[in-house]
Amino acid sequence: MHSTDALHRLSDAVDGFLRSEKELNLADPSANALVGGRFRALGNQIGATALAGVPDEDIAAIVQPARSACARSPLMRDENEWTRGYPSDFRLVEHVLAQANGGAPGTLGWHVEAQLQGSALAQQLRNRVMHQTRLIGDCLTAPRNGPRTILVIDAGAAPDLRAIPPNIVRPGDRFVLTDVDPDALELAQKRLGPLNEFTTAVPGNIFRAIPQLAELGPYDLVLANGLYGYLNDRAAVRLTEAVLTRLTRPGSTFYFAGTTPGNEFRWPLEFLMEWQVIERDEQAVRALLPGCDVSVGHDQTGLALLTHVRVH
Repeated sequence: MHSTDALHRLSDAVDGFLRSEKELNLADPSANALVGGRFRALGNQIGATALAGVPDEDIAAIVQPARSACARSPLMRDENEWTRGYPSDFRLVEHVLAQANGGAPGTLGWHVEAQLQGSALAQQLRNRVMHQTRLIGDCLTAPRNGPRTILVIDAGAAPDLRAIPPNIVRPGDRFVLTDVDPDALELAQKRLGPLNEFTTAVPGNIFRAIPQLAELGPYDLVLANGLYGYLNDRAAVRLTEAVLTRLTRPGSTFYFAGTTPGNEFRWPLEFLMEWQVIERDEQAVRALLPGCDVSVGHDQTGLALLTHVRVH
């Protein structure tokens, strides 16, 4: 596709999306499917325009009105306005997990948020959290000779740990949470209830926190959530080496999740939410883990790549 044609088609897609406010009865919930169709068409056209070689700044200028309209959705506004300076905002995660719609009914923002909350993109985030909850539960309930120590990196407000039944935690068990955002850890402490007495919070950049985390280890399970989606290969290898050589014990498991390449949400994420995630397929993930005992799978949506490293 010629870049000029692509720009015209993108402009038409933006106009079609924005005309939803005039052409559709947004007070009628049945309009949601129509808004969703136009939103997906816009995302597809953004992708086609980018693949046609149009510079990112030109695409961003054309879609700006659509970004402004989408920002009326509180979920989208959270993604656009990262006051903490990075995209994995724990408030956004909590909002998606609650499956809430904070938009005003009858507005374009409400329909956009309903589409996002019902999308595979949001569901894979929920699936990741549920998977980590299962890993924590399996670690605690497996046959063992002593207390368990579990580290959650990029912990946010610890929704995975909060879902653990307190009665499977035994005396001496210890959970260590680390996150760059101290507000996230503060919320975790408020919501963990009885598990707080087993939990230690370590705020700060993960690379600078390694020495303190090592003192609290070694760990039977290390979870890194979706942090690898924001680390380039060099940083990812650096973190992997630190985890495997300084934080884990033999027989332990290291786990992290990522986003698979080619998913349809990439372009809306980048250009409507300014949320850029590093995508990796299984081959790219395994390249980060040479010589390791690795198993890789997908969540039910197919969007999330779930990587487990067995430490020997």
